[in-house]
Amino acid sequence: MTTDETSRGMIEISPNAIASLAGHAVLQTYGVVGMASPNLASDLVASLTRDPHRGIQVRQDTSQIIIDVYVVIEYGTRIASVANSLINAVRYTVEQSIGIPVGQVNVHVQGLRVSRHE
Repeated sequence: MTTDETSRGMIEISPNAIASLAGHAVLQTYGVVGMASPNLASDLVASLTRDPHRGIQVRQDTSQIIIDVYVVIEYGTRIASVANSLINAVRYTVEQSIGIPVGQVNVHVQGLRVSRHE
């Protein structure tokens, strides 16, 4: 739970809220075709529960946020370029929304998807 003290009180931001922000930024990034789960067991649970935060894990260190993103990328795009764009988009969106620095955005490419253009 991320907390921020103000003169009027305390604001608490849950990891799920941060994951929602990050997920929106991820799906808006060119070259990303979907989210993936870190492992088969998580994939099964996410499918059964229809987890909206599938593919995103949020942790908080002492003063920064660490976000792990598991994605499927479009075949034929430069993976490094898509990953860098993804890191920048997630970092910008989360920092602008909650005002707390994002220390790391780790991108895990779980697969490639080939689109059929007929």
